[in-house]
Amino acid sequence: MKITREEESKIKGTPEVSAPAPTETPEQPAAAAKPATHWAAIPLWGRVLLILGIALLLLIFVGYAALQGMLGHIQRASATEAVSQQEETFESDENADDTLSPEDVIWNGADTSVMQDKDIVNLLLIGQDRREGQDRQRADSMIMVTLNKKTKQISMTSFMRDLYVQIPGYSDNRINAAYAFGGMDLLDSTLNTNFGVEIAGNVEVDFGEFQTLIDSIGGIDLELTQDEADYICGRKRDVTYPQQLRTDWNLHEGVNHLTGEQALIHARNRSLGNDYARTDRQRAVLMAITNKVKQMDAVSIVNFINQVLPLLTTDMTSGEILGYAMEALQMNFDSEHSYRIPAEGTYTGAVIRGMQVLVPDLAANQTYLMDVLYHTDNNQ
Repeated sequence: MKITREEESKIKGTPEVSAPAPTETPEQPAAAAKPATHWAAIPLWGRVLLILGIALLLLIFVGYAALQGMLGHIQRASATEAVSQQEETFESDENADDTLSPEDVIWNGADTSVMQDKDIVNLLLIGQDRREGQDRQRADSMIMVTLNKKTKQISMTSFMRDLYVQIPGYSDNRINAAYAFGGMDLLDSTLNTNFGVEIAGNVEVDFGEFQTLIDSIGGIDLELTQDEADYICGRKRDVTYPQQLRTDWNLHEGVNHLTGEQALIHARNRSLGNDYARTDRQRAVLMAITNKVKQMDAVSIVNFINQVLPLLTTDMTSGEILGYAMEALQMNFDSEHSYRIPAEGTYTGAVIRGMQVLVPDLAANQTYLMDVLYHTDNNQ
């Protein structure tokens, strides 16, 4: 008879030890997945756009910084020391007998409120014929450049130097005296007092620097009459201010390529026609410069700007210049929108204090400016 192990244990008194049950290793939880980054969550097309946007912002920043650096080379107008009223002068003309006394001129003042428009910006270009070593002189050329944000049109208006006007704080005089007496501020105030226009900023260039400016772009193409060509070359002698004869210049009637020196003689020409013709020539030269710059590549334009800016003087900040430039780039600029003050039929010729002047009808000229500059679309 067989005895079981259990029975044997009881007989021997030794308890049977059961084999330990196999323990199960607890199952380790799977490692938690790392949360996706914001970058990974952006779709591929979104990442591309973001990179391009950042690159564009960097380019704009770098470009803006570069432009700011370039504009740092422009000369800034310093505080103007005004001439006292006791020191004011009158440029009298030879053999000119007075036909009108200052007291006989009755001004119908301009209404400055009607010319205020946030969509119109007027900038004044001032040409000065200053000789070496001279201080501020009378303005030889005054051209108002108007940016019309509504019509997207740029216009030019010349104010003739022989205009007889009211100059705040001084006696009535030629308009070009305002710049000599009180600089940009007084000239701006004079335009506002007489014609109601608000000038947002001024740029002044000396005529000697004007020549350098044109040479920096390789000259300009300009159409001339035969008399104008002969005058520039010094071939026309029966004039008030004959030029030096230049046998090496062969200008002719029609389109000519002018150097800076030739263009300057043309713009200064007071011997052919009246002052109206002279202001027409000055605006034509400015238009030719603009057309030449439009044809230049980006690198050439940058080089042109670097050469020109040191020749200019302004009372505008770099930010203002950049803002107006960005607006102007989106506008149309052509010779059709070119005007002059006084308008035809709105003035009387007279001799006052020995000066041959143009006495304007201020109200009529203000109406003219309102029509052609502030409501250009009504005249097209």
